[in-house]
Amino acid sequence: MFHQITILANRIALACAVVGGLGTVGIMLLINADVVGRGLLSMPVPATAEIVSASIVSIVFMQLPFATAMGRNVRSDMLMTLLRNRSPRMEMALDLFHHLVGAVILAVLLRWPFVVAVLIGCALTLLQYVLLTASLAINLFSTRGAP
Repeated sequence: MFHQITILANRIALACAVVGGLGTVGIMLLINADVVGRGLLSMPVPATAEIVSASIVSIVFMQLPFATAMGRNVRSDMLMTLLRNRSPRMEMALDLFHHLVGAVILAVLLRWPFVVAVLIGCALTLLQYVLLTASLAINLFSTRGAP
């Protein structure tokens, strides 16, 4: 059951990342239309800066769940590599802590949804953190020991 939920969450996260990517293309097209309109026709696209700045927040939160699921969030690779070489279980414990903190922060952010994309992105990223935390906890505390 856990594996099926993870697969479903990852598929939804991928779909959101695609939407975020399309949003990036949309911003690029809008900016180009604004530049061409301003330069050639002396008619810029109205509110381009406002649309772009508001869209960036939505795009980030739409892509955040997939980045989280794929382990592409910001972290110290140098520290993690050092831990992996010296103590794989310690690395796993630190990853567990990282994912738990991420889940708590996203749970707090969900209390103030101000844009649908932020709400979706927060919920899915929270789910990814909870799944990653649970997976690491299972592996860390299983009788098998370190991977």
